[in-house]
Amino acid sequence: MTPSTFIFAGPSGSGKGTQVDLLKRYLKGKTPNITQFSSYTGDGFRALMNGTTLASKLAKEIQEAGGLQPEFLAVYLWADNLIKNVTGTEHLFIDGSPRKIAESMVLDSALQFFKRSPINLILVNVSPAESKRRLLLRARHDDGGEKIDRRLSWYETEVLPSINYLKDRPGYIFHDIDGEQTPEEVHQTIVKALEI
Repeated sequence: MTPSTFIFAGPSGSGKGTQVDLLKRYLKGKTPNITQFSSYTGDGFRALMNGTTLASKLAKEIQEAGGLQPEFLAVYLWADNLIKNVTGTEHLFIDGSPRKIAESMVLDSALQFFKRSPINLILVNVSPAESKRRLLLRARHDDGGEKIDRRLSWYETEVLPSINYLKDRPGYIFHDIDGEQTPEEVHQTIVKALEI
């Protein structure tokens, strides 16, 4: 299998992070020549917020208030990762990004620059009610009722339009995956959709 790009999207609580991990394991076993997997903004934002810079402090304030981080921070985190780590020989995984249309435009330009085509855009789709149920069960510190509602609202108003922007770009293959199955069933659906 040639090096592929996978963008995972879905509302908070959809299980997209789990699906990234499952697909990484699946591909690693099938293609031992993979040199690197890249994962983006979730871990990057957490590392940033644990820092001591002004940016760390401000990002942490936004996070604690249940806000959406500005585009430039997300772009900085994944662009730095791409520039430092992409060799062209690896599968590339992008999870938790893009979150806004402006970020989608920059991400698209980066993927075109690195000649990453085709790009699999995988939407792990769950209903707002199911997302909220899962987030309440997960009970993270940032998953209170009002914050969950705000995040799910942002998903509808900001994230979905950014996904729709990419979906209509040349070189993208869109996969709308039913995320309300068991994690293993979702994984099998993704593998089947990707034909790998």
